[in-house]
Amino acid sequence: MPRIVNHDERRILIAQVVDDLVYEQGVQAVTIREVASRVGYSTTVVSHYFSSKLEMLVFTHQQARRKVEALIEAAISHGHPLIETLEHLLPLTEERWRDWHTWFAFWGMAPAEPDVSREWREGTSNAHHLFLRLIESAKAAGQFPANIDSISAATQIQIYVNGIASLVSQHRSDWPAERQKAMLRSLLQGAFALD
Repeated sequence: MPRIVNHDERRILIAQVVDDLVYEQGVQAVTIREVASRVGYSTTVVSHYFSSKLEMLVFTHQQARRKVEALIEAAISHGHPLIETLEHLLPLTEERWRDWHTWFAFWGMAPAEPDVSREWREGTSNAHHLFLRLIESAKAAGQFPANIDSISAATQIQIYVNGIASLVSQHRSDWPAERQKAMLRSLLQGAFALD
């Protein structure tokens, strides 16, 4: 009886190897041959799932993005406090830092590639939509001022989170978790009078 292959699991496993390579050596280290060697598949098998380095990187970026989108969705559905949810998006932990590292590596890729541009647009749009939903949820729970425009606030908060993460990426040791949280709280307090 032939062995059943779970194709989704294989794609995710390959993406994890790509993520490791990007984290350890940067985007330039990602090749189908190197990924195949690390994952223990032939280059033919890896090429069956991904036709190019770019396709592997796009999928890896999507995996990191979807993981955080699921985190925000869960926070909204469980009514978690806004500030606590936003803190979970920052690179406070090793896992979250790896996600940011993957995003930053991908953001550095040439926007001339249609797949890159499409993923950028989708990622930015989805993030903005989720920030908007977070704010609306916080307003309903009395955690956010009702008179503030939600769309504008979502953009502002997205800038705060991305900005803090970019500072961390430049000087990680200067930005321990407590400093990141304090900066986020200070920005939110200054803009929206949130405690």
